[in-house]
Amino acid sequence: MRKLSVFSILLLSGLFFLTTKSFAQEMKDQLYAVHMEKAKIDMWGQYESTSKQWTDMMTEAGLDIPSIQASQRNDGVYYYLIPILNYAELDNMQSVFNSAVEKLDKDKWGKLMEDNNSSIENSKDFVVKWSSKYSYVPKNPRIKPEEGKFIHWMFFTYKTEKRKEVLGLLADWKALYDKNNIPDGYSIWLMDMGMDNNMIVLTESAKDGASFYTNSKENSEKVKDEESKLWEKFSPNILSIEEKYGKPRPDLSYTKK
Repeated sequence: MRKLSVFSILLLSGLFFLTTKSFAQEMKDQLYAVHMEKAKIDMWGQYESTSKQWTDMMTEAGLDIPSIQASQRNDGVYYYLIPILNYAELDNMQSVFNSAVEKLDKDKWGKLMEDNNSSIENSKDFVVKWSSKYSYVPKNPRIKPEEGKFIHWMFFTYKTEKRKEVLGLLADWKALYDKNNIPDGYSIWLMDMGMDNNMIVLTESAKDGASFYTNSKENSEKVKDEESKLWEKFSPNILSIEEKYGKPRPDLSYTKK
């Protein structure tokens, strides 16, 4: 869980895995501290229950953090993203959470953390950067951000020595989508600290799984010849690709009141 011991490591150390929002208003790079948890399959219900209680208790305590954005993959992995301006903010994270916990009933908090931690298989912390340069934000989006109930993640690991070529092709891909006025955007996340440096994550959203596949097919028809040429250049530089599906979790997210 987003427990104190996690943030005290600071070195809240990027997957992408991250959230699916279109960030149409944030046309500049944005750093995120990310906490990732994998729920135990046989204790998934307990994880869900205690995670919701955690959010309620932080709201009650007035946690002094602007927001925590939550999303869930279909394999039991959850991402919690905190926007940060710089790494210096990580140094203060422990004291901010301590201040909130001090306002809570110690026995109730201790029981919650015990129950939540026992439902977690493992967790990781890292920092990622949402890239304005490589993310594609359509001029006329098909859906509004709040309509995106389905998330598709793609994790790319690439040959380290080919980073320049890979990023150059991502810029070409964005230009292709922009030229053809593709209505579905995507976010590109770059690892900043705590995960493999040769990993790039792409996230995109849709109203549901069916519309995601329908929209993808429609978009591919518009750009298939040029996209095929880009893929021929891109794929030799890629070591692996992993796809995951899931959804945003506003009920596990936190917004400071």
